Amino acid sequence: MLSLFDGHQGPRIAIVAGESSGDLLGASLIEAIKRRVPDARFAGIAGPKMQSAGAKSLFPIEKLAVRGYVEVLKHLRELLGIRSELRRACLAEKPDLFIGIDAPDFNLGLERKLKDGGIPTVHYVSPSIWAWRGERIHKIKAATNEVLCLFPFEKPLYDAVGARASYVGHPLADEMPIAVNKAEVREVLGLPEHGLVFALLPGSRVSEVEFHAELFIETARQLHERYPAAQFLVPLVTRETRDLFDTARYKHKALDLPLRLMFGHAQEAMQAADAILVASGTATLEAMLTKQPMVITYRMTDTTYKLVKKKLRLPYVGLPNVLAGRFVVPELLQADATPENLAQALSNCVEDKRLGESLRELFTQQHEGLRQDAAERAADAIVPYLRGRR
Repeated sequence: MLSLFDGHQGPRIAIVAGESSGDLLGASLIEAIKRRVPDARFAGIAGPKMQSAGAKSLFPIEKLAVRGYVEVLKHLRELLGIRSELRRACLAEKPDLFIGIDAPDFNLGLERKLKDGGIPTVHYVSPSIWAWRGERIHKIKAATNEVLCLFPFEKPLYDAVGARASYVGHPLADEMPIAVNKAEVREVLGLPEHGLVFALLPGSRVSEVEFHAELFIETARQLHERYPAAQFLVPLVTRETRDLFDTARYKHKALDLPLRLMFGHAQEAMQAADAILVASGTATLEAMLTKQPMVITYRMTDTTYKLVKKKLRLPYVGLPNVLAGRFVVPELLQADATPENLAQALSNCVEDKRLGESLRELFTQQHEGLRQDAAERAADAIVPYLRGRR
């Protein structure tokens, strides 16, 4: 059987993150908890940032980073096996607390079993019940002792059904500056101060890059025809996603395009850009926090898209639009996501200066509202569980 804590006698926290965004949240949370409880220990599934902060990872975080009904089915047996092993280890060792960071399809089932077994559970990042599958709130209530919400409109939903929840704000809003000197960022990246720059973010998962690489390359080709001097920054999270995108460049004969592939540095790429093409997800929030105009897109299998679309509760999926409660940036999804449509929408972004200014004002207001010192507030909510006060 797995050993989580190797006999450690201090506060023990089992923790599971499911992808790179959760790894970032988890790392800042671990550091904040350790400032309050220095001898706390963390073990479960963690990415490199969480491991650097002191978490022990028993499985690679990439195992959980699959998305969509069809994609999950391909890996279902392995995922269920990992979850069963973690459940057995937790019930055997009885940690003081379990923290599930996002990854609701994996974590909530585990949390329910652990809560039923007497282990307090906290879910960090509310599932998007405000956008789709709102009925999940009752499952979440049954599985958790508390939900830590990143957005202010989420807590009232839990209050309404008698579930404990705390609004903590968003760590990215704390991390990213309110104002950015674009010229300085461009100088660091070796870009011309006044040249046209597009940032292309096809996603952090392998499956996302597989769906988006050709689409983004062909969009860049069309933009290059309109703006021959433009440059394109393509930040990619892992070597595997970079290799996939690079292979697509060769396959689609795009080596002549000024595509600059980057290892990470997504925030810098977006801060340097005049417009951003971004796959729907957490990266849309990062794009909003850079205050730049953007176009949101996404492709998945037709089967998955049809299933997801039936469950949607809002007409938009991108976080800038959700926070605003209206369409403020374009969303071109599935069949609408064509190189022609995306190139035209991005052209509109760079040519309509009044649009850019109004978005900067709105995004600044949204940024200030989300800046709550999230990791510290989350740690304040969690520490009482370690001291038996909740």
